[in-house]
Amino acid sequence: MKKLIIMSIAAVLLATVCFLVAELYVPVTYNKNEVELQIPKGASLRRAVDILRDKGILRQLSMVFYAGKLKAIDRDLKAGFYAFHTGSTPLDVLAILTKGDTLKVKLMVIPGETLKDIAAKFPTLTGSETAEFLTLASNKEFLNSIDIKAASAEGYLYPETYIFEKGVTPKEGITKMAQLLRKNYPTDFKDRLKRVGLSEHELLTLASIVEKEAKADSDRPLIAAVYLNRLRIGMPLQADPTSIYGVKDFKYGVSKSDLQNNTPYNTYLHTGLPPGPIASPSLKSITASLNPANVPYLYFVSKKDGTHFFSETYTSHQQAVGRYSGRPSAVHNVNNPKKRR
Repeated sequence: MKKLIIMSIAAVLLATVCFLVAELYVPVTYNKNEVELQIPKGASLRRAVDILRDKGILRQLSMVFYAGKLKAIDRDLKAGFYAFHTGSTPLDVLAILTKGDTLKVKLMVIPGETLKDIAAKFPTLTGSETAEFLTLASNKEFLNSIDIKAASAEGYLYPETYIFEKGVTPKEGITKMAQLLRKNYPTDFKDRLKRVGLSEHELLTLASIVEKEAKADSDRPLIAAVYLNRLRIGMPLQADPTSIYGVKDFKYGVSKSDLQNNTPYNTYLHTGLPPGPIASPSLKSITASLNPANVPYLYFVSKKDGTHFFSETYTSHQQAVGRYSGRPSAVHNVNNPKKRR
């Protein structure tokens, strides 16, 4: 009798072990090669396992929940999108949940891009949905919450390659990009602002113009100096890129007729800096605007090789224009350094 009881217990234990092995180590075949699903924020381990079972990732009587409890991942379960491949074992699924191995998406913000450019390729938005991004980027209450005292987030989104969690919202994206901008400011940023006599908003506005004008890094502090010199004497900036901001895409270039576009950003029609940045400036352009070259230049013209020729007087500027373009230029050719509109 005693031997029979021992054998029965052993059989039960063996069956239990087999069950546990089957539940945790035997692969599960899905209808698709890969199944993607979302574990919502605040979901418990029980809720996550139920979602996995509903999607066919786990068998009906899965031991993953209990194994997860033993690993104490219930407290640290990461919300987000996950991808599971057919043939994975429940133990593989548990490992993915334990690591919080959620799906990621990439967003590359290139120096000189505008809010519209960034919204158009924001990972979670397509087509008309980009309006959500642009509306939020101009929402005063939201901007105040991330310490942007401006009409929009234009110029405040730091150029960088971002790896976001799949499902990232415009609010999360804009917040992270704006925070990274401030994080990358030089340590003496505030002191430098005082020296150039600009606010943060004005500095980013100037830097965005430098970004659109400069191709060679060596030109950035020189271009910044030209515009700061013009600002000091009340001379119109006449920065070509400002004439088309909000009118057409920068990739189409600036024509002579564009210089008369009637917008508040057009520095051919209005003196001083425009109301705000016209693009996202790189750290190089920000640094150049904080540390402009100590030069008396008021003019510059493209040398057609990616660099510019700089002049102190209008006469020498016109000579340079003739030299590099073969004809007089309507760009950067103001000879009366007085305020005008």
